[in-house]
Amino acid sequence: MKVLRGCAIAAAVPVLFLGSLFVLQGCDGGTSDELSSQQVAGVWKGSGGGRVEFDDDGTFEMSGIPRTAIEFGFTDPPPGNERLSGRGRWSLDGDDDRSGTVELRFAAAGSFSDDSESTLLQVEEAGDRPSLYFDTDADEGYGYEIHREAASQ
Repeated sequence: MKVLRGCAIAAAVPVLFLGSLFVLQGCDGGTSDELSSQQVAGVWKGSGGGRVEFDDDGTFEMSGIPRTAIEFGFTDPPPGNERLSGRGRWSLDGDDDRSGTVELRFAAAGSFSDDSESTLLQVEEAGDRPSLYFDTDADEGYGYEIHREAASQ
């Protein structure tokens, strides 16, 4: 009987541990804030003059973004540690209505010699002062931050 009780306790500990992880994840929000396409559209600015303009038609144009803000996948990234410019198409990642991630797919223009690059922006905050950040390091979960400018009245 003592052996069965010991086995039951040993089996219950991992279940309780996993259950508490799910509860804790729910307490910290578990999911990031999300934005709709209408909330993304507009001009966003970052420190040092970085700027991204998202148009309603799904295109974007950026300038002054630090080179370190974008994780490059192609073998010949733009040289140096300067600022980047470019344009292309943007979309909400995974959902057409709302998402915590915005995908940028670059066209061959500005700092980009071909159309093979893309990057992700994560929603840092969605409220009254929304902010996005370039997702450069999955371990840190943070990168160069941009904030939406208030619409002119």
